[in-house]
Amino acid sequence: METGSHLTSYFILALAIGLFIASLWMRSSLKKEIRKKDEALRMKETEFNELRMLAAGVTHEINNAVTIVIGRADQLARKNDDPQQEKIFNSIKKGCDRIVTSVKGLRQFIYPDTREVETYIDLGKLIEDVMKLTGQRLRNHGIELRLRGVENKFVRGRISQLEQLLTNLLNQSVERLSDLPEKWVQLIAADEQGGLNIYYMDSSGDIGDKISHKQFSEILERNHGHLTVNQNNLVMELSKPAPEKFHI
Repeated sequence: METGSHLTSYFILALAIGLFIASLWMRSSLKKEIRKKDEALRMKETEFNELRMLAAGVTHEINNAVTIVIGRADQLARKNDDPQQEKIFNSIKKGCDRIVTSVKGLRQFIYPDTREVETYIDLGKLIEDVMKLTGQRLRNHGIELRLRGVENKFVRGRISQLEQLLTNLLNQSVERLSDLPEKWVQLIAADEQGGLNIYYMDSSGDIGDKISHKQFSEILERNHGHLTVNQNNLVMELSKPAPEKFHI
C-alpha cells in the first residue's frame, strides 16, 4: 500500500516536471517566433522608409521638369498668334497641371500633414481626372475599366491624396493583369451606413493578398476613411459631406 502511494507521488512529480519543461520549451519557441516577427516588421519598416526617400527624390525631379515645361509653354503661348498652336500649348499646360496634382499627392504620402484643404469631391469627376493620367496605360494593356454607381456620389477628403490612391491601385492592377487573358478592373460605389463604400477588384483574383495594405490605409485614414481587405476585393470606406454641401 505504501509502495503504491510512493509510485503515485513519483508519477505526479514526474508529470509536473514534464509539464514544467514543456512550458519552458513553449515559452522559448514563442519568444523566438515573436523575435522573428519583430525582425520582419523592422525590415519592412526600413524598406518602407527607403521607398519614401526614393519617392521624395523622384517627386523633386518631376516637379523641376514639369515647372520648366509649364514656364516654356507659357512663353510660347504668349508669343504665338496661331489659335491651333495655342490650343496645343494649353493642352500641354493642362497635362502638366495634372502631373503636378499627382506629385502633390505623392508628396503628401511621403510627408503626411494636414496642409492640403479638405473639400467635397465629386467621385465621378475624381475618377475622370485619374483616368486622364492612367487611362492610356490601361488601354495599351487591353484592360477594361468597369464603373458602377459612381455618378452623383460625393465624398469628403483631400483631392490629391485620393487621386494618388486610385492611381496607385490602377497602376498595380496593370502590373498584375498584363499577362492574363482576361483583363478588367471594377469600381463599385454604394451608400452604406451614412458613408460611401468603394469596392475595388480586378480579374487577377485574391487582390487582398497582392497589395501593400499600409500605404492605402494611411491615405484613407488621413481622409476620414478606412480600408477593409477581403479575399477578392478592397473596400474603401469614405465619409460623405453633409446634405447641405451637395450643391457645390
